[in-house]
Amino acid sequence: MMKETSSPHRDPPEDERTLRLEVALRQSEKQAMAGRLAASVMHEINNPSQAIADLVYLIGKEADHPELVRARAAQIEEQLVRIQYIARQTLSFFRETPQNQSKDLVPLVETALRYQSTLLEEKHIQVRKELPDLLLAPVYPGDFLQLVSNLMRNAVEALPEGGTLCVRLRAAGTHGRLTIADNGRGIPPALRARLFEAFQSDKAEAGNGLGLWICKTIVDKHRGHIEWRTSTGGEAHGTTFSVVLPLGVSEG
Repeated sequence: MMKETSSPHRDPPEDERTLRLEVALRQSEKQAMAGRLAASVMHEINNPSQAIADLVYLIGKEADHPELVRARAAQIEEQLVRIQYIARQTLSFFRETPQNQSKDLVPLVETALRYQSTLLEEKHIQVRKELPDLLLAPVYPGDFLQLVSNLMRNAVEALPEGGTLCVRLRAAGTHGRLTIADNGRGIPPALRARLFEAFQSDKAEAGNGLGLWICKTIVDKHRGHIEWRTSTGGEAHGTTFSVVLPLGVSEG
């Protein structure tokens, strides 16, 4: 009778385990952002939905006045178009694409800013924007939106009540530069040397320390680079992040 044999178990190579871990971490952060996105989209859709409900109520009250009913129906159609636009825009940003696409960065930045609207309102943050009419660049739209959203959320969370968030987008030669600055508490010295490593955070239980690590991987994917400066003391305290991306043609 032959004896059964089994091949010895071998752990995958270290670089393969690292790659699997990075993929899992990116997926975890993407899911976390999806949750924040869902809340933001619901917030955006709530206003036109409430308007439709109010208009339907008025139609019931004005049923004997055809001209008013027609006017209310036109207003309802306007609100439905608004909801459809929000839905289409969100889906287009997060649809996975195998290659980058030439996109206008301005609406992507504006959308990322809208996603922070609830927190901005709660903390009475003043927003200063400097955006061009159009700035085309080859990007992965969902990844770029996640990059900008992460940087904005970090800035807003670091800001005190009544603080200021500055967002600037401009062309600089063959590159585009996005700058997000705040006058918040600044980055503690202990975190600065390992700022873009995973699990580095000063938010205690409120953060997982993956945000800036994900930002760096997205910037690298776009063949760009990220710059930063920060101060925790004096009148000029705060943090500035600048993302520089090439404005060349898209791949494919």
